[in-house]
Amino acid sequence: MPNLADALSSDRFGTYLAWAGGAPDLAERLYTYNVRLSAALYGPLHMLEVTMRNRINVQLAQAFGPAWLNDPKVLATPYQASCVRQAEQTLRQGNKPVTASRIVAELNFGFWCSLFGRQSHHLWQVLRPIFLAKGIQRSPIAHELRETRVLRNRVAHYEPILGMALGQRYASITTLTGWLSPSAAAWIAGYSDWPRVYPGVPILIPDSTARTFQVAPAVISFLP
Repeated sequence: MPNLADALSSDRFGTYLAWAGGAPDLAERLYTYNVRLSAALYGPLHMLEVTMRNRINVQLAQAFGPAWLNDPKVLATPYQASCVRQAEQTLRQGNKPVTASRIVAELNFGFWCSLFGRQSHHLWQVLRPIFLAKGIQRSPIAHELRETRVLRNRVAHYEPILGMALGQRYASITTLTGWLSPSAAAWIAGYSDWPRVYPGVPILIPDSTARTFQVAPAVISFLP
């Protein structure tokens, strides 16, 4: 009968098996823990993304008008324009009205992050007020959003996240959300399971002899 490794594929399960030092039972616990942590991140990532895109949309609509999504002075990169076209096409294929609010909801996280990139520096003075914090600059915001996007995509595609700086990433998610909306940050604080499931220390530590990672002993008790 096929076992869990067969169901997941040897390549996927092999990552966890290597971290577990070849022990299948520990590898399965690590895989389960990766799923559990990913699930705990879903709500905070959801709140950050939805809050950010809505704050951006309101701000740019006030500055450039409700048709800002089709204004080349606003969206200065081919990537941004292609994201809008793809969102419109997706709505048409789904027989849905192509309205500004639906396009906003359809656009991916990468699009919203790109608005803080170097090629969109011309938007920074318009977007700066959406962050309720003093002294912040575009470049650090763009960096944190890029790192958050990597984590978000790994969670969305069921990839391993145990080797990432998860404590730092979660702090960034909650900080950015708090700058955008204290109410949204309060929602995360009230409903997030993250503090309960995350051990507060790195889950994997470097194994210099094998040039890979191994499970930190302090984490074992947190594994399912």
